[in-house]
Amino acid sequence: MNNKALIILVIITFLITGSYGCGGKNGSNTSLGTAPTATGGTGTGTDSGPNGSGTGTGTGTGGGTGAGNVNVDPSFGSGGNIAPGKEGTWDTSGSYYVYIPVSYSESFASPVVFLFNEKIFEWKAVADADAVIIVDLNNYNNFDLLVARLQHAYQKLEAEYNVDKARYYLAGWSAGGNIAIGITNSNQNFVAAVMTFPGSGGGVAIPPERPGGAKYYYAVGDQDTGTGFYPGVVTEAENMKAMGYTAHCEVYNGCGHRIEEAKWHARAAAWQWVKGFNLKN
Repeated sequence: MNNKALIILVIITFLITGSYGCGGKNGSNTSLGTAPTATGGTGTGTDSGPNGSGTGTGTGTGGGTGAGNVNVDPSFGSGGNIAPGKEGTWDTSGSYYVYIPVSYSESFASPVVFLFNEKIFEWKAVADADAVIIVDLNNYNNFDLLVARLQHAYQKLEAEYNVDKARYYLAGWSAGGNIAIGITNSNQNFVAAVMTFPGSGGGVAIPPERPGGAKYYYAVGDQDTGTGFYPGVVTEAENMKAMGYTAHCEVYNGCGHRIEEAKWHARAAAWQWVKGFNLKN
């Protein structure tokens, strides 16, 4: 991808900037979708609030994650100046942020998760556990700026770190989730999978050059009704499945628009589902 510009054609159906917490109800989740190698998915949720505290667990179909955390297409880059376990700032039309996990090693090609309106601190546990490089693009709705930073980031990473070019993932919340899905739709030979917490905008045909297409993971709170994300993304996940995609939806009962990682561990669950998917499967 170094010598190719991303081809972007996105229709953003709506932008949402509100933030809502999760109420003090028992957390639970249900899931939709199946993967080619699915053996069943599991999820957990915890929460505390004015009505007390609770924990919940859920199980669902569609938990297959392919071959796991393995190298597919290493870039063999080297010379990066951000040390493992440190966060650095890169610049292109302003600043964005890069976290190199403590587990990074040049002998293993790290997958990369690009964040759209998400924060690095909610991804550090995932990053350190599986040597995932995290890039916070530091914007939520300036599409041209996000694309410029995404292009700058992956090219710099491929040159200066050993990253897996077949394992680029996008993750976004709210308006950022919408944009992450839009970019995925139009760049399925670049993005292995997209995760939203929540986000919407799927509905494109699988490109003939990529059998099976990108993979789509949706998470949403069942109290997120004012935005339309619930039950909208549940229906969207079902529609993506009907089109032939591998799609998965987790519904967190008692949760509103913002799915806080410390309470729900939604990003950790999403990563477990997507991490085995790459551009080759």
